[in-house]
Amino acid sequence: MSKKANHKAKQAIIALPLDDELQTEAAYYARLCGITPDEALRIIEAANGPKGPSEGLTPG
Repeated sequence: MSKKANHKAKQAIIALPLDDELQTEAAYYARLCGITPDEALRIIEAANGPKGPSEGLTPG
């Protein structure tokens, strides 16, 4: 494997943690819509909703 291909393969394996992705997305939409990044983050989190039983929902 060439040096470039090896470098690209390593970059593909390394992914941003979910929090960093959300912060980046919130910053993008904040600039786009003219709101603060905190407001955008709250909107994104509200749109995603709860993710399942581990989010505080108890069975029964």
